[in-house]
Amino acid sequence: MLDTVFIYSCGDIMKKELPAKYYLAHFRELIEFVTSKCMHLLEPKHSEFISEINQLDEQSQCMLARVYSRKPYLVQAQSLNYEEITSPHQAIYTLKKAGILFEPNEQHYSQLLAHLTKPSLVELLSNYSEQISFKKSAAKGALVDIAREFFKACPQELAPLNSQYVINNRSDYYEYFEFLFAGKLSSGDVNHQNRFVMRDLGLTATREGHSESLSRFETLDEAQSNYLLNRYRLALKNITDESDYVALASQVLVQAAHGAIAVALKNRLLVRLYRQLKTVDNELAFSLLEGCVDDSEAQEIQIREQYRLGNKEWVKARLEAIIENPLTDDLLYFADDFLMRKFNKKTRSRLSAMLADTQCVLEIDEMYRGEVEQGVNDYYTRQGMAVFNTENTLWQSLFGLVFWHELFVESPYPPCNEFDIYPQVLRLGNFYEAQQTQINERLAQCQTPQALLNLVCKNAAQYFDQPNGLFRWRSNLLEPLEALILNSSLEALIAHLTAMSKHYLQLKDGYPDLMVINNGQVHFEEVKAPGDKLRRNQLTTIDNLKNVGFEVHIAAVKWFVDPNRIYSVVDIETTGGLKGGNRITEIGLVKVQHGKVIDTWTSLVNPERHIPGFITSLTGISDSMVYNAPVFAEVVKPLIDKLAGSIFVAHNVNFDYGFIKKECEMAGHFFKMPKMCTVVESRKAFKGLKSYSLGNLSSHFNLNLTSHHRALADATATAELLLLIQQSQSSE
Repeated sequence: MLDTVFIYSCGDIMKKELPAKYYLAHFRELIEFVTSKCMHLLEPKHSEFISEINQLDEQSQCMLARVYSRKPYLVQAQSLNYEEITSPHQAIYTLKKAGILFEPNEQHYSQLLAHLTKPSLVELLSNYSEQISFKKSAAKGALVDIAREFFKACPQELAPLNSQYVINNRSDYYEYFEFLFAGKLSSGDVNHQNRFVMRDLGLTATREGHSESLSRFETLDEAQSNYLLNRYRLALKNITDESDYVALASQVLVQAAHGAIAVALKNRLLVRLYRQLKTVDNELAFSLLEGCVDDSEAQEIQIREQYRLGNKEWVKARLEAIIENPLTDDLLYFADDFLMRKFNKKTRSRLSAMLADTQCVLEIDEMYRGEVEQGVNDYYTRQGMAVFNTENTLWQSLFGLVFWHELFVESPYPPCNEFDIYPQVLRLGNFYEAQQTQINERLAQCQTPQALLNLVCKNAAQYFDQPNGLFRWRSNLLEPLEALILNSSLEALIAHLTAMSKHYLQLKDGYPDLMVINNGQVHFEEVKAPGDKLRRNQLTTIDNLKNVGFEVHIAAVKWFVDPNRIYSVVDIETTGGLKGGNRITEIGLVKVQHGKVIDTWTSLVNPERHIPGFITSLTGISDSMVYNAPVFAEVVKPLIDKLAGSIFVAHNVNFDYGFIKKECEMAGHFFKMPKMCTVVESRKAFKGLKSYSLGNLSSHFNLNLTSHHRALADATATAELLLLIQQSQSSE
């Protein structure tokens, strides 16, 4: 049997097939990894289980792999029919005889009843209609409760049903093997088989050239503590009964955590459980915080709660201890600020003060509500400055490209397998500690801005599109990096890269929204609309940038209505209505300002694919008409220049905007604008019309729609409609 998957790519359907026994191949790949790399992480029971698997015939191994690929705890035997397994019943019998698979018994009656479908439950209960009162229309949950109550006294009655199922006992051993490979447990459809399937289909990112898988744990204690904590993480995620939080909290609290990753996970679980239990069992909740080891969030919560309870001397002493020896910059900022406000009568937090006292107040057209960063971007662009929407991506990509070899090639903590794309050394938080010499040598090679840029470009060219877990590759990735490197102080760049290597987990995010280049000088803007607040991770990062010499502004936005707004009314024609694989065939643009048309522009576009006949009948645009027309990549620059600094207007705006945004991204250009929909505005301005299609509105208002479904004609009519809407609004 060939499992077939259809993949959509650029509108074309590619058919990919997996071999008949791909599940078995993936199953064996995992077992081979465990036996070759992880024997020191196994208990005797695990080794015995592997030995039993290896003694099975191929058909039985196929069946076991198929059972373990299922999600439910109970699997109906008759559903396990696969073409590659010639005798399913024999394979199941062999697995039962080997003691690997089991039928449910009387102890499993509750799980069995919950597993049944509603029709099966109704049929089962109907056999006992003289003893049980129920309604067939009842919800499944109610029927399960009725069945459980009845069969609790006579679970042996379910024996015929039990024989139709096998228990999916993957969690006994096999789940642990998957964990050793992946380093985490995932709920739902994500398991190792699916991971390998996605790899084989080319649908998931893997590290190219990864030749050998390695064990990610050094000791059995480390592996098992991480495994059990991951099981608790999934249990917490799936809790439905609040009483279960107490039991889980008690288990997590006493669970040993070996290794930095386990400690961090246990801390996160304890804090999450604290939040669930603080109003239920305050004493237990506080003990959870006490159980955290070197955790900033837990310490902050403790201080706030103790202050609320009136233990001010304890709080003051704790704050002073943190300031003397802070765990992180973030915790230091909290402690310093809390001490000043609660004990030294400071009225505002530093975060509030920074925002309130900023000298950078910008008046931005209220049409940018919801797109405030773009509004500030356009504000500076109109002043002739170069502006980049950078936020975290700028620094994460610079960091990754500068230290690519140290993170991915020459790391003492290499990726454990081809699916590991996030550097293990960053997860452990000891990058600088483990590789100080290599880091310093790498930075010492960057004696000039050009040398630093050359290093970045070299690594980008060599490793382009390789998954890395730090940033996403884009065709224009180097443009803002080049602007940053060539317009900044080299000393500041090196100093901040050093700080990131030492404290990556603290400095991986919280970066300002925009980078602005003005007269060869870089400064950064953290944009805040009215009502926005600064976050503490932003304060940490901004302070670090300032401390090494970068100029950072907090840009407080003040909304106003710009009387000089320019509206770019756009219409496009396409090869079809869905963005999936369809392309633009024509663009029309009409610019409006002060109630007048100030510019028009149009172009046919070669969609690089066939235009269907029904589209030609609708628009009049044929393959021959666009044969010599420019492709979108050739018109994108003049189009973006025309649209710059204006509001994107269209009739059903998300259609036109969405197509243009997608085409821009395909051509390697970022596209984001404030937008307005004349359908929405028409409904507000002209209530009660039967239809708000452009054709109907043109007829109703006698608009100049000369050639419907041609881009410039539709854009012209839409521009006239926009003017009518504005006149209606001004007369109200």
